[in-house]
Amino acid sequence: MKTLRFIGMAIVAIIMSVNFVACSDDDDDNPIVGTWRSEVSNNSYDSFTFNTDGSGIWQAYRDNRQTDSDTFKYSIDGDKITFTWADGEIYTSTFSISGNRLTIKDNEDSETYTKQ
Repeated sequence: MKTLRFIGMAIVAIIMSVNFVACSDDDDDNPIVGTWRSEVSNNSYDSFTFNTDGSGIWQAYRDNRQTDSDTFKYSIDGDKITFTWADGEIYTSTFSISGNRLTIKDNEDSETYTKQ
């Protein structure tokens, strides 16, 4: 009886160890994952939501109401992010993340977003 109890406890310990190793936070691997919102200007702002599967959505707001949106796929290579929009348009920019701030820059223009 003690042997069965010991074996049972050992199995439970092994299962718990495997569960702790198997569970991890994948968001740390891709810091862009999440929702980012631009600064509010004239009651308007836009946001990007980047999902872990490489998909996303852009949304525009005016007076706290959504006025426009578009879906996209994205890929990252170093400091370059390439958007493939739902209509097939492909657009590449540079980006940087510092703390909870994301800056997307193309040519001379840049926009900064705060992680929500």
